Amino acid sequence: MFPVTVAGISMGGGSNPSLMHMDPICLCPGPYGIDMPGIGMTFWEPTFLAEVARTPGCMSTLGGTQVLSGYDSLTSNQTYGSGRGDSSVTRMQIHWYIYPLFSVLNMMSSLGCMNTSGFNLADLTEVDATWQDDTWTSIAFPESALFANPVGALSCIPDAVASAAGRPLDMMFWCQGSQGVVYPLTGSSTTHSSPQGGNLHVLGKYMQRKTRMAGLLSTTGPWAECQSVYLPNMIRSQYRIDPVAPVASNQTAVLGMSEFRWGMLPPANTAVRTDSAFLIWVGKQCCAL
Repeated sequence: MFPVTVAGISMGGGSNPSLMHMDPICLCPGPYGIDMPGIGMTFWEPTFLAEVARTPGCMSTLGGTQVLSGYDSLTSNQTYGSGRGDSSVTRMQIHWYIYPLFSVLNMMSSLGCMNTSGFNLADLTEVDATWQDDTWTSIAFPESALFANPVGALSCIPDAVASAAGRPLDMMFWCQGSQGVVYPLTGSSTTHSSPQGGNLHVLGKYMQRKTRMAGLLSTTGPWAECQSVYLPNMIRSQYRIDPVAPVASNQTAVLGMSEFRWGMLPPANTAVRTDSAFLIWVGKQCCAL
């Protein structure tokens, strides 16, 4: 959750993205429409858990529980590191949980800005036909034609360099660092050197898609000092990613960071585990009235 800043004083070490900043004293609308002064705060909250699954309906973080039947045709033929220069495509599924750990553990419950919801399975992409088909998704998101091409991929080189340092370029919304172009917004990913890299790519696609559909809101930036707001494109720097399965990593990732930085292939005895799970921390700004 660190660094935590209260009234301009930073605690816990580390640094925040440039957009994540609150003045020591802030003003936000009060209960009677009158601006009320408050204390500016920032912190990081674990809010979501995402499974990137090869087998449809297999809930890996719930012990492999199978919740869907009749979707076997969506099983991915995941390939990686073939070294043959082929163009194999992996198509993975996302299981998205609302996972407010602070609320579940009753931590910081007195802070009015804290998420108070409970654990909830919010989405499974298996039931979304547009997630499975690049053409249908490109109709829903027509900007795909501008970026899902070699020129779009070349334009992402600066973002790849910045993401390697943990500072993604938010204005380049079509990029996901070393994973390449985020479009089309489906579960497909071209061959990567490891399943983890491809799975992080698919997770970024899902989160950009969810942002466009107002499922994820902007919580950082000067526009979000008093409340979360809708932006059409994801602000990648407001998310921290903790890889928790198949092997937990002690390195925090950002969307676009190479898997060489936060965890490559799992040990040999788990080589068949091509699914992944990620705990997602959200940067929060708060005006504590």
